[in-house]
Amino acid sequence: MTAMCYQPYQPFHQKYRPQTFAALVGQDTIATMLSNALKQQRIAPAYLFTGPRGTGKTSSARILAMSLNCLQSTVPTATPCGNCDACLTIAKGAALDVIEIDAASNTGVDNMRELIGQSQFQPMQFRYKVYVIDECHMLSTAAFNALLKTLEKPSDRVVFVLATTDPQRVLPTIISRCHRFDFQRIPAQAISSHLATIAANEGIEIRSDALRLIAQVAQGGLRDAQTLLDQLSLLDAEITPQHVWQVSGGLSEPDVLAVLTAILQPDANPTDPLRPVRRLCDRQSPVIVAEGILKGLTDLQQLQAGVTTRLYASLGSTVTALTALADQVDITELQTVSATVLQTITLMQQSSQPLLYLERCVLDLVASPVESD
Repeated sequence: MTAMCYQPYQPFHQKYRPQTFAALVGQDTIATMLSNALKQQRIAPAYLFTGPRGTGKTSSARILAMSLNCLQSTVPTATPCGNCDACLTIAKGAALDVIEIDAASNTGVDNMRELIGQSQFQPMQFRYKVYVIDECHMLSTAAFNALLKTLEKPSDRVVFVLATTDPQRVLPTIISRCHRFDFQRIPAQAISSHLATIAANEGIEIRSDALRLIAQVAQGGLRDAQTLLDQLSLLDAEITPQHVWQVSGGLSEPDVLAVLTAILQPDANPTDPLRPVRRLCDRQSPVIVAEGILKGLTDLQQLQAGVTTRLYASLGSTVTALTALADQVDITELQTVSATVLQTITLMQQSSQPLLYLERCVLDLVASPVESD
């Protein structure tokens, strides 16, 4: 009887982690600068990677570690092979000379002093010893001060990489001693294209509008988008936008459009205006539903001004319907309705019955349409 070979599951955000700076999604400027630094052998003793979650900070730190230690090159290279012992060990997180530290769990000065003491020794396996301190803004002031002395007099062949989502909490004296790179939110188009590649490799049946919707839900974070696609891939059928809304807890654009149409054209649409509102509130909190309605009103005002890019709506059918609706309403009406919804959101955040406020807001707007001057 042959033993079963168990293959551990690898999530998409790990399986498709970039192995070179050129493979980073949506961070072309940073990739170019780091690649040139390696080509010119201008290795800084400390780097600071800042930006929202899921934009490539930790991945860039691992790529930098592989670039410094790739065994296929006698010097640091911008294109690590990804196949040598150094690259494979670093990618697995098992390298003795690449130490990743979660600052949220090691905030004290004693933890930092221990790290600094170890950094005085030369690398044991590879050319460079790399310390990756994730969420470094969680370090205490005393820990930052202890780290500061090391950054002032760095050891040979030791590189520190500090990653944070909140650079305002990092001491200015630390920032001034680091090469700082600000990672931006990744454009939705870049995320959608990357997800399409993953879907093709994994044999996932998914509609293009669903890919665009995933990219929008991720709000510029590639890891969030990959995780959502990973979860949706468990479905047996073709993935549609409706599946994305159900799994992510997002707001159904047709239901939001129905609410907007009922408010702005009550005579032409005599249906129950609370039905789509309550359907939305069955899946999300009333405050988020109200914010979704406000986003729809914002899209209408943008369409009236001729702006067709960077809309909150992601489906082509929704944009078409919003464009038709924008041609039939007045700008003054949109401004007044938006102000009413915004005021209602403030009241909802302070109330124990936010759904009641939302329903009253919709009913009042339907019963008392705004008259343009």
